[in-house]
Amino acid sequence: MDSGGVPHYFLNPGELIFSKKPVVIKTVLGSCVAVTMYDKINKYGGMIHFLLPDSSKGMVSTKYGDVAIPTLINKFIKEGSKKQFLEATVTGGAFIIFDESEIFFIGDRNIEIAQELLRQNEIRVAATNTGGERGRKVIFNSYTNQVDVSLLEGMHLEDLYSK
Repeated sequence: MDSGGVPHYFLNPGELIFSKKPVVIKTVLGSCVAVTMYDKINKYGGMIHFLLPDSSKGMVSTKYGDVAIPTLINKFIKEGSKKQFLEATVTGGAFIIFDESEIFFIGDRNIEIAQELLRQNEIRVAATNTGGERGRKVIFNSYTNQVDVSLLEGMHLEDLYSK
């Protein structure tokens, strides 16, 4: 991705980046899901990377999809965006096993919550790249709305966090 010298940021799990200025946001996903959002009129964007679908125990944190997605939408609305001009992508949600003694279907649930909340908020989903058994690397240009996704051959827990 040619980013034309704009700042680059790595998005760790549970984080959100919204920028009215052009930035390139990168992240690595396993069962987590990333949602990019872009305002087609104002040409700015943001990305979230959440770990779990819901905050059923009352935890208010963007590591949960049911908190992260509305938080990102609200950032756009506060800056003057109209929902009809927003579009999103949904990436990730792989079936990843780090420990065979603990197998959860978190990836599927993460995908479901993202799609459900975007549908409820009437945000158009322009593209999805979800599921499967491999992690993904995502690179998002917040000015052009270009999203590049590549599948990873192997994945370790430390790959999920910036160094």
